[in-house]
Formats: sequence, structure tokens, C-alpha cells
Amino acid sequence: AGPVEFRKGLSPIFNKDSFKVFREELMAFSKGRTSFTSEAVNVTLTGTSKNVLIHSMIPPGFEQTWARVYVAITDITAIRDSMRGLAASEQKYRNVFEMLRTAIVLADMQSGMIVEANRGAKRLFGASNGELVSLNLADLVPREEQDKIRALLRQKPEGPGPAGQFIQVRHKSNGTLSVLATANTIGGADESVVMVSFTPAAEAAPIISSQRKVRALQTGPGKKLSQREREILRLICSGKTSRAIAQHLCISDKTVDTHRTRIMQKLDTHCVVDLVKYAMANGIAQLQ
Repeated sequence: AGPVEFRKGLSPIFNKDSFKVFREELMAFSKGRTSFTSEAVNVTLTGTSKNVLIHSMIPPGFEQTWARVYVAITDITAIRDSMRGLAASEQKYRNVFEMLRTAIVLADMQSGMIVEANRGAKRLFGASNGELVSLNLADLVPREEQDKIRALLRQKPEGPGPAGQFIQVRHKSNGTLSVLATANTIGGADESVVMVSFTPAAEAAPIISSQRKVRALQTGPGKKLSQREREILRLICSGKTSRAIAQHLCISDKTVDTHRTRIMQKLDTHCVVDLVKYAMANGIAQLQ
């Protein structure tokens, strides 16, 4: 009678899924267990579905009578939603990784052992995923190129984008091919996984040109400016007058004019239009 009354009392709150848990719990208790934990999907009084963790325990001294049973119910909906979102996100990026035309392999940074390869890599090397995963990165290139790929793993990217170099790689049956190999670390702070992409040399020319332009901008005249000069240049590009800049920075108009003169001398410019061009090219200011 006790369990029936217990179930009737909770019927407005718990649904069939929860009652199934309780039935399993009673069976476990009947076999001598004193605690039981299970997960269920429950519907609240307002009709909202909740993931709950139900933990029941018979306290010491009541094992034979079951006169006292403690039940703890924890709402784990947020945790489950987060896990589902993480799984969906992982699947999305895995699909992108797999469908990219560029050949990409993931490898352990310390050992160089390949742990994953996409379809592009399978085509480039003429091998299956199973065959690639059993290899070291050095096995993808001729013996005379192995030092290059080991150096690539140790190389730190300079500026945005991965570092890279041209190397020869081996196809399983079609000899060697010249590619641009680029490497970048991914994952956690330990940077234990490296992503290496291989782009055929004929397709790599636009990439090299783009990287050179980025590096040229980074090492351009904007790098010569001090932090205060960069700040003032940013305000000039936003359309502020010298007086407005002085008020904003709590300095005198004369100091602003001095900075403006020095900026123009350093950048070898003679008008605001040129200042704006330099600022935008070097990432100091952006279009609003």
C-alpha cells in the first residue's frame, strides 16, 4: 500500500518515465540494494520537459521496513542541453573538416603520428583513412624532405595564419607532388595537436601572395607609431578635431598638434586622407 500511495501523491509532478525509474528502484531495493540512481525525462506542471537525475536511498536501520526513503531530484536539463549543443557543434565542424577540398591531417605534435585525415588528404596521398592514421607525418614525404616536415612541426606561425613551406609529398602510386605545407596548433593550451594542410603548388600562389600582403601591412609604417600616436591617429580617422581630441585625452591642443605633426613625419604623409589610408591598412582604424 505504501508504494501505491507514494505514487498517487506524486502523480501531478512525475510522468510515466519517472514512474518507470521508481519501479526499477523498487526492484533494486527488493534485491538488497540501499541506493539507486537513474535519469529520466519529466514534464512539469506547466508542460515543460525537464531532464532530471533521481537518487533514492534507504537510510541505515530501515533496510527491512522501507519505512523511510530519501529521494533527491536534480534538474540536469541545462547540462544535457549543453552536451547536445556540444555534440551538434562537433558534428558540424567534423563535416566541414571532412568536406574541405584542401588535404588536411591532424597529428600529435610531439610524435608526429597522424590521428585524423579528411577526404582531401586521402585523395592527395592515394590512401585510405586507416592507412594514413597508421603513419607518421614524415612517412608522407621522401626521405630527403623529412627534416622539412619535422621543422614545420616546431615552427611557430608569424602573424596571422599558419606558417608554411613548399615540400614534396608522396602519392601511393603516382610518385611525388610539390605542395605548400602549412601547420598550426589547435585545441587546448598544451597545443598537443597540430593541423597540417597540403595545397598543390599550382593552387598555392594566391595564398602566398595574400600572406605577403598581410605581413607587409604588419611591418609597415603603422608599426613605427607609439601607442599614444596610434590612439591619436585613430581619433583623427574618426573625424575628431584637434580640440576634441585634446578634450577626450585631457591634454592640450598644442600637444595634439605636436603628435599630429610627428605622425605625418613618421608616415611621410601630408594630408588626413593619407593618414586614414595608412590607419586602415595597418588595422589602426576601421570603417564605421
